[in-house]
Amino acid sequence: SILPSIIHPFIHLKIHTYIHTPIAKSEDIEIGGIIGGKPANITEFPWQVGILHKGIHLCGGTILNEWWILTASHSAQLGTNLEIIHGIDNRNSQNVKKLKVDKLIMHPYFDELMLDNDIALILLKTPLKLSVSRIPICLTEVTNMERWSTCWVTGWGVTDVSPGSTLPINLQKVNLELIDWNKCSRELPLVTKNMLCAGNSAGGKDACQGDSGGPLVCDKKKNKDKWYQIGIVSWGVSCGVKEFPGIYTKVSNYLLWINKETTQAGKPYAHESDSGCLLLLSPGAFLFLYFVMLLLPW
Repeated sequence: SILPSIIHPFIHLKIHTYIHTPIAKSEDIEIGGIIGGKPANITEFPWQVGILHKGIHLCGGTILNEWWILTASHSAQLGTNLEIIHGIDNRNSQNVKKLKVDKLIMHPYFDELMLDNDIALILLKTPLKLSVSRIPICLTEVTNMERWSTCWVTGWGVTDVSPGSTLPINLQKVNLELIDWNKCSRELPLVTKNMLCAGNSAGGKDACQGDSGGPLVCDKKKNKDKWYQIGIVSWGVSCGVKEFPGIYTKVSNYLLWINKETTQAGKPYAHESDSGCLLLLSPGAFLFLYFVMLLLPW
């Protein structure tokens, strides 16, 4: 496993973004492209957006509602000099529409060295017109890995880690497995409780350079009609390496922060609560409800 001593990343917010660190030895820790995936249609993942800086693809993001985009702090540090492309899978399409950014809100405790709290909100200058190719993603407080069924990560990042690789024109998708946090943290001690891990047991499937800030989405075993974003592409050791899964910001840890910041900005966002389901699954809550029922008059 990789044992951390000192981390001194330097982040270039360009098409290819690396963090070079002594703990990785000959490896590169890379910030955010899809490895081992295939082309995707935007109607499959209509919440996906691209974030541009001076017309060049910078990273990915997710539609929360008509005003808000969710992304990673490390990939959005250039501030309001950004544009959002949306509703397309071909980023060179003549039909591409761009929206200006009004405000960037980075998490106040974002750690540039450890990449902890790697989450940010983007407020648009004009509202997004929602449609079949522009649909908000759902957020959830559910943290139990057993609740999730199929998970995908999407983006316009590199599909090949060889030198000189270029970004794909078409949106890419790859199916990933969620990795137990304890197992992941043994291999990557930099992983905090604000992060989750996803990869492929055989390797060769992963997010990579250019996918930063994009979504890791899953559907539930008992409800395959709705997709939830549980992670934000953050960092990893190289791309698609069998021993090292990709690392994602754990979105469920930031629901209160998202609500607070969007409310203070005058454009409140509130996710659809799963708390009722969680209560029914809790043994303590079940006993409580049982005794309440005993006390009710019949």
